[in-house]
Amino acid sequence: MKWITSLVELKTGTIISIDGKAVKSARDKINGGNTPYILSAFLSEIGISIGQAAVDKKSNEIKAIPDLLKILDIGGCCLTIDAMGTQETIARAIVKAEGHCVLKVKKNQPALMHDIKAFFDKNSTYDTTDFFDTGMEKNHGREEYREYYISYCTDCISDKKKWDTVKATGMVVVHKWIGDKQETTEHFYIMDTEMAVEMFVRAARSHWNIECGLHWRLDVIFNEDHSRNREGRSVANLSAVRKLVFNIVKMDSSFGRISFEKKLTRYRYNFENIENLIFCVIPRLDF
Repeated sequence: MKWITSLVELKTGTIISIDGKAVKSARDKINGGNTPYILSAFLSEIGISIGQAAVDKKSNEIKAIPDLLKILDIGGCCLTIDAMGTQETIARAIVKAEGHCVLKVKKNQPALMHDIKAFFDKNSTYDTTDFFDTGMEKNHGREEYREYYISYCTDCISDKKKWDTVKATGMVVVHKWIGDKQETTEHFYIMDTEMAVEMFVRAARSHWNIECGLHWRLDVIFNEDHSRNREGRSVANLSAVRKLVFNIVKMDSSFGRISFEKKLTRYRYNFENIENLIFCVIPRLDF
């Protein structure tokens, strides 16, 4: 992790996404064990993994997030976490470490979600909020139109003492068309700083990069979900090795613009490409 982060000059506004992933086949069903989870930190705009923490089998991701924050330098960065990380203690820990956060609000925080939804139901106009829309987007056989709203008025939050770090709230309205069917969904967020709406858009959209850019590759390409190692720290250790390989391959530009899978194929069938990776590419890695 120290080597990877030393390659990256973190600048103000850099987005770090945090999310957990199960290793399903590592569950010890005979002994009634839980499914192991690994919490990962992903530098979304560059696309590399910068840290991980194993979730204790008797705990959950909420308690593992502070452990991950302790080993990351998040000063000046913007952290995105799904609703499971929307806890007042986690928000305070991020602010204390001089980072910023964009946290999704769902039904696990019902009072907070009610407050924010009620506010935007009454005030989603240009006079009370900043607004941004993506225009119509076509992707995988569906059309989407997204509206982003951000407000710096936090008077709507009833429990000010609990959510003392919140300086802005946000709403994303997604209009989706699949064939003749149309559906609209609303998503709500809290932020610890009065960020511009453009930054809110970047943070909200980039969070899914960890799912598509990292977790999907770990499962589909590295076959992590079918790993049956269970003893000791083998689950976490092998996950760290996979991510190290993922980072090295991702940063290897010696083949030009080709896919991740094609890079692995070229390593597999020509040992000279591995020699080039170890002795030429890695020593010169720089952003």
